[in-house]
Amino acid sequence: MNKETALLVIDMQNDFVEGGALIEVKGIGKNLSKFRAFIDKCRDKGILVVYTRHIFSPENNQIEAKLFPELRNEGLRDNHRGSEVHNTLRPSNEDTIIKKKRYDAFVGTDLELILRARGIKNLIITGTMTNVCCESTARGAMMKDFNVLFSSDLTFTSDSDLHRNTLRNIASHFGKVLSSEEIYRFL
Repeated sequence: MNKETALLVIDMQNDFVEGGALIEVKGIGKNLSKFRAFIDKCRDKGILVVYTRHIFSPENNQIEAKLFPELRNEGLRDNHRGSEVHNTLRPSNEDTIIKKKRYDAFVGTDLELILRARGIKNLIITGTMTNVCCESTARGAMMKDFNVLFSSDLTFTSDSDLHRNTLRNIASHFGKVLSSEEIYRFL
């Protein structure tokens, strides 16, 4: 199963992760060492690790720019430190990095082609934000016939109600919701 499984590390970028960042997801920092350990365990099992980076520009994300005026002048810009994966979770040379401009990591990227070329059938969803990019990608994955394993403790958002609601949504229609420990035992 491991050769048919990929771990998606969604948008664990400095602008979301660092304390005091423009669009910080509160509480995410205290989970970074656990997250790093999970990524390392997956690599040790031969699981493909794919990082996504949400890249924002007012020109390419016009609707998002209207919804989030705080991003008008800064945040998630390509080639800026804030858009880089947080150093604690730094990708290795064997990992794949996908730049995306939509919440769903499949939209406008080569993600599906990369996964299909590797024979991937199962996707572990981790990252930020639970109810936005993680949920959108999980829905997209299921619609493309990937089995979804959605991490309950390695997906993050600042609002616990939104987090719980997403977990219920995913479990009811889009995949299995498991803790990182349960996912690791499942592999």
